[in-house]
Amino acid sequence: MTAAGHATRLVDSLDYARAPQCHRADVVCIVGGDGTARLVVEAELHAPRITPAPAVRHALLPAGTVNLIARETGCGTDPAGLVAALAQDDAPALQYHGLLDGAAFLCCASVGPDSAVVARVTPEAKRRWGRAAYGLALIAQLWRWPRPALAVTINGAAHRAEAVFVLKGRFYAGPWTLDPQADLRCREFRVLLLPRARRRDIARLALAAMVNPRFADPAWQRFSAQTVTVTGQDAVPIQADGDILGQTPARFSLATAPIAFLSSAARQTTRDQA
Repeated sequence: MTAAGHATRLVDSLDYARAPQCHRADVVCIVGGDGTARLVVEAELHAPRITPAPAVRHALLPAGTVNLIARETGCGTDPAGLVAALAQDDAPALQYHGLLDGAAFLCCASVGPDSAVVARVTPEAKRRWGRAAYGLALIAQLWRWPRPALAVTINGAAHRAEAVFVLKGRFYAGPWTLDPQADLRCREFRVLLLPRARRRDIARLALAAMVNPRFADPAWQRFSAQTVTVTGQDAVPIQADGDILGQTPARFSLATAPIAFLSSAARQTTRDQA
C-alpha cells in the first residue's frame, strides 16, 4: 500500500482504540481473522473519538482460522486486490453487525453443543492445529454431550430449545450456511432453534449445511429477529465468530450504525455452487 502511494500507519488491534491517529484514517485495513476484525469494530463502537464506522471504509486481508467476515465481504488474501479496490474508489458495502450484551460480533453466534465445542478450543490449539482444532474438540465432546435446557425470547415471544444459532451473515464455520436468508446488509438476525440437540441432530444439521438442505428437520424453527434473549438453568458458554464471548443469560441486539467494507462481492457458499 505504501508503494502504491497510500500513507499508512501500523496499529496493533489491541491498541486500536487508544491510538490517536485512528480517527484520521480513511481506510482501516484489518490483517487477521474474525477475532481481530471484532476487536477493531469493538474499538470503534466504544471509542467516541474515533470517526464513526460508516464514515471509515474497512478492508480485510484474512489471516485467521475460518475468516467468516472476509468471506461475507468478498475480501481476498492478495494485497494487490486491496490496492486495486482503493484505486477504484467504489462505494463501500454497508454491513450491520450484532451485539451480545453490548459487545460486538460480526457474523454468527450460538448457544448449545456447538458453543461447548468452541469452549474446549484453546488459543494454543488454534495456533497449532488451525480449523482442525474444532474437529478435535468435537471428538472429545462426543463422550459427554451437553443438552442444555434453554429459554429463548425472540421479539418478545417465548420458545424452548437445546441449541440456538443467531445468524447475522450467511456463512457458518467456513463456506457453509445454516440459513440462506441471513444477510449482513439487512438490519435483522436470522435465528435457528433446535428443540432437541442430540448428537444425531447436530450431525443432521451439518449434513443440511454441507450437503443438502433437505436433511433439515421440519421440527427446527427459523425466525427473523431484532432482539433475542437466552437463559438457562445453568450458565452456558456463548460463542461468537468462533470465540467464546460470554455465557447465559444473554441478550442479542443489533448495532444502530453499519460498518463500511470496500468489497461488496461475497464469495459463494457450497450451496450456491450446487
